[in-house]
Amino acid sequence: MSRVISTVDFNARVRENQDDLLRYLHRRLPNPADAADTYGETLLTAWRLRSKMPVSKEEARMWLFTVARNVTLNSRRSLARRSAAVQRLTDELKILSGPIHSETSEIQEAIASLPQEDAELVRLVYWEGMASHEAARVIGIMPSTARSRLSRARQILRESLTTIFTL
Repeated sequence: MSRVISTVDFNARVRENQDDLLRYLHRRLPNPADAADTYGETLLTAWRLRSKMPVSKEEARMWLFTVARNVTLNSRRSLARRSAAVQRLTDELKILSGPIHSETSEIQEAIASLPQEDAELVRLVYWEGMASHEAARVIGIMPSTARSRLSRARQILRESLTTIFTL
């Protein structure tokens, strides 16, 4: 029989993972305001679904990242529906936030060129520091599938970045 997590434990799991969740969202959404809004929505969603949060720290962490990923996907769909005027303002704010180092930009572009789930897998493993089996749980795929996709993605990135950085 599984135990329902207490409010105290729920709050503790959120506090333990809040910095990692915020970084996760900042890396995936176009501006800090969207990331902050999505973080708030992630917390609300997690609170509403708290009875489903696993009791163990590791399982709770993966569950929180899964909730954040699902909220992020919903947020991206909402962002895609924005009006042209709002999108132009967002683009201007990106320009005002300052230049991105060209190497960082090229790496981000190379990752973005991968299939969406492969790119997310790379980000979870290399940016968020998850093991491949943990990232697989967040994405909702088998660990063996994650390992093979990660291997293929690394090869594609290696070839892509070797071409860019040897010029």
